[in-house]
Parts: sequence; C-alpha cells; structure tokens
Amino acid sequence: MLYSYYMSVKRATRFLNRVMVFIILAATAVAVLAAIEYLFHPFTPLLEDFSRWLSQTERTLQGDALLGVSFGMIALTVGVCAFPLLMPKVNKRQYRTNTIRGVIASIVFFFSQALYDWAENFGRLRLIGAMVVAIIVTMIIIEFLSLLTRVDEEVSLRTDLISAAASGLASGIVLKLLAVTIHLG
Repeated sequence: MLYSYYMSVKRATRFLNRVMVFIILAATAVAVLAAIEYLFHPFTPLLEDFSRWLSQTERTLQGDALLGVSFGMIALTVGVCAFPLLMPKVNKRQYRTNTIRGVIASIVFFFSQALYDWAENFGRLRLIGAMVVAIIVTMIIIEFLSLLTRVDEEVSLRTDLISAAASGLASGIVLKLLAVTIHLG
C-alpha cells in the first residue's frame, strides 16, 4: 500500500517536473524572440499580419451570434469538450458521463438562478420557498427520468442526476449567498 502511494507521488512529481521544464523552455524562447524583435524588428510584418487576421476573425466570430452566443464560442466549447476524447489514458465513457453531468448541473443552475431572481422580487421568504420548490421539482424530474431507464441502470442514472442537480442547485445557492454577503458588506 505504502509502496503504491510512493509510486503515485513519484509519477506525479515526474509529471510536474516535465511541466515546469516545458514552461521554463517556452518562457525562455519567448523572451529570446521578444528581445530579437525589440532589437532588430524581424517579426514586425508577421505580427502586423497576425494582428489584422486576429481583428478580422474577432469581428467575424462576434457577428454570427445565436441567442447572444457567438458561433466561435460554440465551436471553441465543442472543440474543448471533444479534445479529451482524442487523448490517451482517458476513460471515454466516464468522460462523456461526467460531461453530461456538468451540462445538467449548468442547466439546473441556470433555471435555479432564474427562479431565485424572480422570487427575490417578492421578498426573502418567497426566495426560500422558491429554493424548496426548485429542489422538489428537480427530484420529481430525476425520479421520472430514472424510471424511464432499464432497471439495472436506474440506480446509477438516479445517482448521476441527483449529484449533477445538487451541484447545480448548490452553485445557485452559493452564488446567491455570496451576492447577499457582498451587498450587506
């Protein structure tokens, strides 16, 4: 047991050492290139072209919006979410499950925030009532979805959905408490 713990620490240390060496080498290369540019300006045309391309791309990505979210942001999000599926030593099934949980938590968070904002207009007592209603409605939806699955998957799905919903609800509550604390402070 102690040996396996030691091996894990050794592997993690080796990984961090590689990351630090990479960062140091990359920072050194950037510093050398910046010094060369500062002294001799060989990269100025390339930097100007890149700056123009970046500005044009920024305008293009901001212009094409779907409900306030640019297509560039959607493409970036899909790319970032898909990238781990291409990596070695990643449990693809577990990744997909956890990503779906995160999306569910985000959806629950969004709707709980909307409900909290709406209820807050009517006072703090109604805000607490809205939180209770959100929890009850969430549990009913989770139970309904769990019963739609096969019996052998029911417990697993229920557990996954409850943990994702609890995470979303907790995020909403924590955010509200922080906002109240900042307003009072």
